[in-house]
Amino acid sequence: MDLELARELLEDPAYRHVLLNHLPLTALGLAWVVLGWALVENRWRSIVFGLVLVAFCSGAAIPVMETGGDAYPFVFDRLDGTGQAWLDRHTELADRWGFVFPVLAVVALATIALGHARASLRRIAAAVVLVATLVALGVAVTIAEAGGMIWHEEFRLVDPPRTQSR
Repeated sequence: MDLELARELLEDPAYRHVLLNHLPLTALGLAWVVLGWALVENRWRSIVFGLVLVAFCSGAAIPVMETGGDAYPFVFDRLDGTGQAWLDRHTELADRWGFVFPVLAVVALATIALGHARASLRRIAAAVVLVATLVALGVAVTIAEAGGMIWHEEFRLVDPPRTQSR
C-alpha cells in the first residue's frame, strides 16, 4: 500500500471508525472471558490483567464514538433512505448508551485500586465488573447491529425503528 493512500485513509474519520469499532465489542468480549477465567483461577495478578483489559477495551469506545460522530455527515450523504435511517438509529443508540463504556473503564480501574487497598473486596468487586462488562457487551451488540444495517442491505431483515430525529 502506498504511504500517501494510507495517510489519506487514516485522515478519513469513517475509515478510522471502521478500524476501531470492533474494540468495544470483540476485544471487550475477550476481556470478559479473561476476567471470568481470572476470577475462577482466583489469582489477583490475573484479575488485575483482566480488569486492565476491560478498562482499555471499554475506554476504546471513546475514540470510536468520536470518529463515528465526525464521519456522520460524510457517510449520511452517500446512503440511500433506508441506510440513512439505520445511520440515524445507530447514532441515536450510541448517543443514548455510549456513556456505559467510559463508566465501565473507570469502574474497572477503581476496582484495581480498591483491590490493592482492601484484599477482602477483590473478588466481589471484580465480579461486579464482570457483570457490568456483560451489560456493556449487550449495549455494544445493540449499537453494532444497527451499525451493520447501514451499508449491508443483506442484513436488513426489518425496517429501522423510528428515531427521535425523524
